[in-house]
Amino acid sequence: MTILSRIRSRVGLLVGIIFLALLAFVLTDLFNSQHGFFAGSSKDDIGEISGHTITYTEFMNRMKEVSKGKNLSETEQSSLAEGIWQEMLDKYIYQPQYDALGIQVGVDELSSQMYSDHPSPYMNQFFQDRQSGQIYEQFRGPDGQLSGQAIRDYVNKMPADGEEQWALVETDMLKFLIREKYNNLLRKGFYVTSSETRHQYADANTKYNFKYIVKKFADVNDSTIKVSNDEMLAYYNANPWKFKQSEENRSMDFLAYDLYPSADDIAKERADMDTLAIRFKAAKRGEEDSLMVLAQDENGAYNLKSLHPGQFPVGSDSAFIKAAPGDVLGPFNEGENITIYKKISDTTGIDSVKIRHLLVAYKGAERAGPDITRTKDKAKLRADSILRVVKGGKKLEDLVETLTDDPGSKQGNKGDYGWFTYESGFVKEFKDAGFNNPKGAVIVVETSFGYHVIEVLDKSASSTKVKVLPISKKLVPSSTTVDGIFNTASIFASTNNTGELFTKAVQKDNKQLLKADKITEAAKSIQGITNVKDIVRWMYDENTVVGTVSEPKRDGDRYIICHLTNILLKGTKPFDDPDVKSICEVEAKKIKKAQMFSDELLKDKANSIDQWAANAKLSVMSSAGLALAQPYIQGAGLEGVVAGTLASMKAGQLSSVIKGTNGVYVVMLESITTPEPLKDLEAERNKTLVSAGGRADAQASEILNDAAEITDNRAKHF
Repeated sequence: MTILSRIRSRVGLLVGIIFLALLAFVLTDLFNSQHGFFAGSSKDDIGEISGHTITYTEFMNRMKEVSKGKNLSETEQSSLAEGIWQEMLDKYIYQPQYDALGIQVGVDELSSQMYSDHPSPYMNQFFQDRQSGQIYEQFRGPDGQLSGQAIRDYVNKMPADGEEQWALVETDMLKFLIREKYNNLLRKGFYVTSSETRHQYADANTKYNFKYIVKKFADVNDSTIKVSNDEMLAYYNANPWKFKQSEENRSMDFLAYDLYPSADDIAKERADMDTLAIRFKAAKRGEEDSLMVLAQDENGAYNLKSLHPGQFPVGSDSAFIKAAPGDVLGPFNEGENITIYKKISDTTGIDSVKIRHLLVAYKGAERAGPDITRTKDKAKLRADSILRVVKGGKKLEDLVETLTDDPGSKQGNKGDYGWFTYESGFVKEFKDAGFNNPKGAVIVVETSFGYHVIEVLDKSASSTKVKVLPISKKLVPSSTTVDGIFNTASIFASTNNTGELFTKAVQKDNKQLLKADKITEAAKSIQGITNVKDIVRWMYDENTVVGTVSEPKRDGDRYIICHLTNILLKGTKPFDDPDVKSICEVEAKKIKKAQMFSDELLKDKANSIDQWAANAKLSVMSSAGLALAQPYIQGAGLEGVVAGTLASMKAGQLSSVIKGTNGVYVVMLESITTPEPLKDLEAERNKTLVSAGGRADAQASEILNDAAEITDNRAKHF
């Protein structure tokens, strides 16, 4: 029995917006797949978690249970599978931890967190606008926070068919609370000694002021430094942790054969549009026009347009102006479309206007901020008062920044949003004020946003406009053209069916090759590719190895031929991987530079920083306020080794050569600024604990997931 059923009585339907918001948040990643989704009988396992095999049957039974037999779209299928997988991770990784520690959340505790006068902040997400982040007004308490009483009222009025969805909110809240208890136990397991606290306080607040010289690695071009394969391998073997690969990924390059209509396709479409133009002209204006547009237009949209010279198809201004109402012009090629236009009428008027406005909002007006408390009547009185001031000689632009309630007008434009046409996205009353009043007029206009004091700054010259009704069709390749392009791609793929042949043919024909690098099996997107699922399945098929070339695959308005170029397995990346070898080369060259620079500096060693700089032909630099906890040297970067060396020196002491991260240094410590004695040991200790605890949550998840040795085969099924 849910908590809801214990505390509510069913008394009808509540406002739909909150119910939809709850569904959007809780179910977006749950009920998001194609007709016949549960058809199929693959026996392959879905995966393995902590030694437990997730069989196809187990996973699909849970999917059926959650979806309750609904036909799901492909997107919903993928989202549902993700939700169930996360549930399995909780079940086989975290639940054993909870059970072993005896962690539970009781009904009363859950009820308190959801329905008390001060509900958990976690509940906010179910009762707030997902764009603005603000709690819906009907759920705000006097303090502006989520009201427990409003939640209780909401569930008391929830219809019977809403219980199931609300139970999902309870389940989500329960998971959050039990995980939070687990994380709190981890945080409580940390302890910082008094000595460690004092040490960290000193590291953060002891400041070192010093002079230094540096020979930066970047000052010598890498191309002048040669390193052997053994030197690169030595760096690789000394730093294996830098090359950890958390999951397998694969890379490919591919050729694209775009599906463009041929000249014959375009000619046929133009002929069809010529015939349609005759019928369009014969159609009576009104209902017949509307029916023809709705039946013939590519988007089935009746879109009456008002155009002026410069907006007609190129080179056709005169034809549109001279045409009589009822004439049909075209067809015109317009990008991917071919269009005919029926002239409806001629009008004369201005094209655009420029105004300045000052907004006086009131409580409840559209987009009014929480700080707006004035009533609508008071807003009108304020707007009229400002109008009188402006008509009395005060410039409106001088009042906008201090008096307007429009945030956009406070960014330096003083209420001037520039020129706009009647097709612009402003509300009708706002546009009418500009178009229907003379230049220089100042008026008050009401819109859904409040009252606007509007000054008409300028208006364009009057020009002729033509009302037209278009019918557009997309130019698409015929089946004959598509078959021809497919055959061309197929011949290339079958002739060049190995990686070597594919690469040579691409270079020989100077074809443009596209790349998709480091694609995981769970990838939901690949830049430049729409048919992601099919491509990823091909990349991870057991028969696809490096060098495999695919047959042509349909990808939107093109065919693509894929060539697998690399497989990077989970674990430590191999030394021969191009990215790994590149890193090792850079770092090996840095090591060689460090030794070379050290030898040069030691050769010209001196007893003072100034003399050492002179001998090495370097400049003496100064740095102040460096701390061990933040070892940043202005002009040089983060240098922990340099900071550590300074911490071991005395004021006035000159160091030897220091091999740093970005170069080789010599430093002279001028002074040390020691911090005030630590007055509140416990406060400092707690600050350290909070910092450590915050890291614990993520690190615990990473450790548990690694220990679980997860195998995820969902991409083979969904």
